[in-house]
Order: sequence, then C-alpha cells, then structure tokens
Amino acid sequence: MFFLPICSIPHFMVNKKLRPVCEQYLYRFIRLVCHPYRSLRLLNTLAHRPDLALLIRDLHINLDRCHPKNLASSKLPEILQPDGLAPLSSARNIRSLHIGGLNWLSDRSVANIRRIVSNMELTSLVITDPRRSRPDDDEEVNQRVSNLRAILQSQPQLEFLYLTLHAFEASEISAIEVADVPNLRRFKGNPQYVGPILNIAPKLSKLHLDFDFGGLSYKSLGEEEWNGHRIQDLAISMNLKRVSNWDHFERLLARFPNTESLYLRSSDLVYSSILWYYLENLPPRLRALPLLRKLETRNIDVTNTEDLDETVEVLLKFKQHCPVLEHFIDANNRQWVYVPSANEGSGFSAKLDCQLESNSFFHRFDVLPLERDA
Repeated sequence: MFFLPICSIPHFMVNKKLRPVCEQYLYRFIRLVCHPYRSLRLLNTLAHRPDLALLIRDLHINLDRCHPKNLASSKLPEILQPDGLAPLSSARNIRSLHIGGLNWLSDRSVANIRRIVSNMELTSLVITDPRRSRPDDDEEVNQRVSNLRAILQSQPQLEFLYLTLHAFEASEISAIEVADVPNLRRFKGNPQYVGPILNIAPKLSKLHLDFDFGGLSYKSLGEEEWNGHRIQDLAISMNLKRVSNWDHFERLLARFPNTESLYLRSSDLVYSSILWYYLENLPPRLRALPLLRKLETRNIDVTNTEDLDETVEVLLKFKQHCPVLEHFIDANNRQWVYVPSANEGSGFSAKLDCQLESNSFFHRFDVLPLERDA
C-alpha cells in the first residue's frame, strides 16, 4: 500500500478490509493549508472519528473558517461548537504543523489555537503571518514576539522552523534566545532572519534562504559576520532572472564554505532557450563551495531529455568548478552521478543514475461549505 501513488489510495477504501490500512496512509500526511472548507470538513470528520486524529503526523491546515469573525456567518455542526477547534486538540501525535488562513500567532481572538499548539510535541513548525495592512504599534510587536517565544519554548524537541517571508521583522527575530530553540537543526525563512538565527541555534546545519520572487539584494543581508561555517546543507529560493550581479551571488555562497549539498530553486522558470546565460554565470560562482558534493536544481532546465550528449556536456560545466561534486539532481527529478570517463585522460563523465519519485498529493480546488450539505 505504501508504495502506491497516493492519488490511487482512495479507490481502495470501498473495500472494508483495506479501508483501515488506507486510512493509516491517507491521514498520516495532510496538505490543506490553501483550502479552508476542506480543512473544516477535516475537523468535522475528526470530531466524529477521533481515532483518525491520532493517525496524523504531518498537518497543513487552513483555520480561516475558525476565526471568530467567520464563525458568526458559518453554521458549524453541533459537534464542532463552539469554535471548531476541539478535534485539533485530540490530534496528539502531530509532529509537523503548518497553520494557514489567519494570524494565529498574533491575533488575540484566537488564543485557543496557541494553547492547542503549545500542548503539542512538534519537531517541525511553519509560522505564517500574511501581510499586515498597517504597521503594528509597539504593544502589538511585543505581544507577537512574546507569543513566538512562548510557542518555541513549549516545543523543546523542535528541529525545523520555517518563518514565512512577511511573518516578522528581522529585529523581532533577534529577541529569540538560545534556550528557546535548543535542538533547532533546520531553518527556512527570509534571508534577513538568518543572522540572528545562526547566532542562537548552535545545532543548525541546514538552512533555506527564501528570497521569494525577488532577486538577490546582497546589501539587504547586512555585513555582520554570520556563523555560516556550520551549514552543510544549503537551499536558496530566488528569481534567478533578477540576479543582476553574479559576484554578489558568489559572495553569498562564500558565507557558507562548508556546504556539501546545495538546493537551488528559481521562482520563475528558466527554460533552455536562455540557459546559455546561466551556464556562463552560475557554475563559476559555485567555486565558493569547495566541499560541494550534491547539487539539486528546480525550475532551472539545465538538462535535455532528448539529447544525452548535450546533457552530459552541460553537467560537466558544473563539475569543472566543483571538483568533489558527486551527484546532480535536475529539474525533471533525475539523479545523475559523476564517474571517471571511459576515455583515457578525459577526466570525468556523467551518467543517469535513477529517476526519483515524488509521492506528494495536493488538492487543486477547495470544496463547498458544510452548510451546503443540508
């Protein structure tokens, strides 16, 4: 069952004997952070089947319909009264959590959500806070920082933290202390958060710089010293088409000299028609990472599925500047390995190792409100 594509699992649930097995798989990882009505239906299901709540390990949920301003216009089933959140309290085995749809960390009217999260035992947490319509006053900022620290302190086993792009100001992140994140090993967020995080997370070894749809503004990163030498696994998300100064890109990489694995994702697709520009500028900048062994690209079409020789030629451009590079994962989720060339004196070649599988499933659309069922 666990080796089947996840989209095929629901077809097996008509069989009474297979249904419990399917449920264990389907409820283990749930991705509904963009779907408020699907999320509400999930809570309704969990209210009737608390045994399913115990199966959930990784939950991405949208609680927009549980906000007090929306509850007034919603006709919640009696089992979900008063705020729809009771089933979330029964999901005691959640280890990874992402709540979307509302400012649950700073909104005073949803303190119950913060209480529920504080009682969880998380190893992974995503905190998102949509753009604010107006600047917060000092009291609101202090309250948000206080709530953030309280949540972090309630999760001593937290290993991964993702603060989305507009969640906080960099000065607010500086208020976090070492004791708040004693076991943090992975962080993803705004590059402006990185300096403070590196200084207060002694076990941090994996870092994801999220530039969103912007290019690289090196000056915005600040000139203070970073403890980047501890990072071995580096990921960067940005719009490569907006990188105007590739020397700045190299200076950014140089802050993490011990990186062994690099994940590079462009927020805008880079097609083969303009690939020559990136092949001239990107590979030489990787010399700033002398220990790089694995390189993965997303939305950067550096390989040609129809021409093996051309692909090998492109991959060798990266190997030329990264002497110890061993693996390359392309935008088509294919893993390549560098091997000694069969031609004597030709150095290295590249060969296709395997096609990696992606077994994630996302709903494209939301569903109708619960009250439409009546």
